[in-house]
Amino acid sequence: MKTLSIAFITALTLFTSCSNEDDNEPQKASRTLQYELTGSFSGSNIIAAYTTANGGTVTDQITSLPWNKEITFDPTVGGANMVVSGAGGTTGQQVTMVIRKGGSQLGTPITATVDARGTFTISSPVIVF
Repeated sequence: MKTLSIAFITALTLFTSCSNEDDNEPQKASRTLQYELTGSFSGSNIIAAYTTANGGTVTDQITSLPWNKEITFDPTVGGANMVVSGAGGTTGQQVTMVIRKGGSQLGTPITATVDARGTFTISSPVIVF
C-alpha cells in the first residue's frame, strides 16, 4: 500500500509540475489595424469617421479611392471601428472595405453599392482587442 501511495504522489507531482509556464502569459496580439477602401465611386464627397489610436473619434475627408489608413492603438483602447459614407456618386458604383489586423485580413471584404440618391454608407464591425 505504501508503494502505491508513493507511486500515486509521484505521478501527481509529475503531472502538475510539467505544465507549460507560458500558459499564464497573455498572447501578444497585434493592436495595429489597416483599413483599405477601393472601388468605382466617382463622387467627391467621401467622409470616414473612425476610432483614433487613443480611443477618441475623428472624421477625415477622403479625396479619392483607393484610400488606406493604418492605426496602432494604445493598450487602453478596447475596440475600434470605422464608418465611411459618400455622396455624389452614380447608382450602382461600389466601395469595398478590407480590414487587416497585424497584416492578416479580418473576415471578408465589405462592399456597399451606391443607391439612387448617389450615396453609400459602409461600416466595419467593431474590432475588439
